[in-house]
Amino acid sequence: MRTHPFAPALLAAALLASSIHAAPQNRNLQVIDKNISKDELKKMMEGFAAQLGVKCQFCHVDEQYEKDDKKQKGDARKMIKLVMEMKSRKPEFFKTTVKETAIQCSMCHRGRPQPEAFVP
Repeated sequence: MRTHPFAPALLAAALLASSIHAAPQNRNLQVIDKNISKDELKKMMEGFAAQLGVKCQFCHVDEQYEKDDKKQKGDARKMIKLVMEMKSRKPEFFKTTVKETAIQCSMCHRGRPQPEAFVP
């Protein structure tokens, strides 16, 4: 039985391609779904940054996103859980006219790292 001279290269390419499309290598995700795609995660993080008016380094150590060295990263995890909780219990917290898509960081932060205190 003869094998094609390029068979080993084709097999290697197929294995490499399958590993590229395997589960993402998101390290240290504790609140966000670990199976989120790299593109979706980047879009989500950019959304958080825009809603708070900050850059990535506000929560992350430069180019070492898996590290937990900054307090703000822990705070962000708590805030993500808070938003998830508010969405899951929407009828308890909001009027029926509030859309679920409006329940996000910007609802309170309004483009600032710290939300302004409510003064009645």
